Amino acid sequence: MQIDGEMHADAALSDAIRNEMVPDSNLSGSANLFIFPNLDAANICVEMLRSVDNGLMVGPILLGAAQPVHIVTPSVSAKGIFNMAAIALADARNLEV
Repeated sequence: MQIDGEMHADAALSDAIRNEMVPDSNLSGSANLFIFPNLDAANICVEMLRSVDNGLMVGPILLGAAQPVHIVTPSVSAKGIFNMAAIALADARNLEV
């Protein structure tokens, strides 16, 4: 697993840009997980990525609540519902009874 800190989205997605902007980064390839400071920033980026690439979007997943929270948006596909259900199942198995 390769992990790095804060960086602009273009650097996270492009080796060439990242090597120029963040030369001490040890990442290779495009990022496949993004963490955003707030929901507005996340929504903007998700919609941009969805329009550029037909990647698999899973989420949103709310972290930091007392119990796991899984949100299914109105535009979710059947595959998206299946993936979110799998995450919910894994979270349910990890809950202490």
